[in-house]
Amino acid sequence: ATAVALWLVAEWTALLMLRYAVEGSWRFNIHGLDATVQSLLAHLIFYLGSIAAPFPVFRFPGYLGPSLYCASVTYQTIASPFMLLLAFCLDGGSRLPRTGLWAVLGGTTGLLLLGAALMGSYMVPEYRETFYKHKSLKALLQWAWTERKRCGLGEGTDASRADVLAYATWAWPPSDQVRAWLEEGWAKWEKEKPDWFTDKWKERLRHPGVPREALSPALKRTFDAGEVAKERFRRASSLGPGLPPLGTEKGGKGKVAPE
Repeated sequence: ATAVALWLVAEWTALLMLRYAVEGSWRFNIHGLDATVQSLLAHLIFYLGSIAAPFPVFRFPGYLGPSLYCASVTYQTIASPFMLLLAFCLDGGSRLPRTGLWAVLGGTTGLLLLGAALMGSYMVPEYRETFYKHKSLKALLQWAWTERKRCGLGEGTDASRADVLAYATWAWPPSDQVRAWLEEGWAKWEKEKPDWFTDKWKERLRHPGVPREALSPALKRTFDAGEVAKERFRRASSLGPGLPPLGTEKGGKGKVAPE
């Protein structure tokens, strides 16, 4: 049991280091879920999934990525016979059905190779490289920032860039590009209200992990003023009903909640 545990810990650690080498970060790729605990749990899922079966979803950049996915499948295929040999060595009483286990391993390995060959043969040719050719999440998001015109948030460059900022800040495009885009479009979005320009989306830009240089001084002041107004409203609400709205002059009108 100790030898198996050490093997698994070594594999888990090696995969973590390789993910860092490939992506430039070992943290998870979703904005708000890239803290230490969440990132380590996500990595554990990636590791357990990689040793369970070659799930194609793991080839996406930000998970294992194409090159690391291919390397992981190759490693697991080659390492499996050696792990079985180790199990036989540790089985002093020869209680394991060696012939049967070798037959199962041989059969499943053959099915794996056959499935990979069939998948590669019938796959759309331009998608084959997504299973082995290196592409980091940063490179993918940079492409989405500059070239993509359609995404889950809608069509157009602005929708695509808004979608990019849903990822963890470590994978964002350079801060000067983000700042220039926000400065150029903020007033227009406030007026036109595109579907993706929601309070939830704007809240991402207030996350402590957002680089300060990605926000202009004017946008920082807007966010700071909004936080102050929310805090004043929260304090007024906690005092109970019957109090005059904040900012109300005697005989005048005021607003209870900030817009």
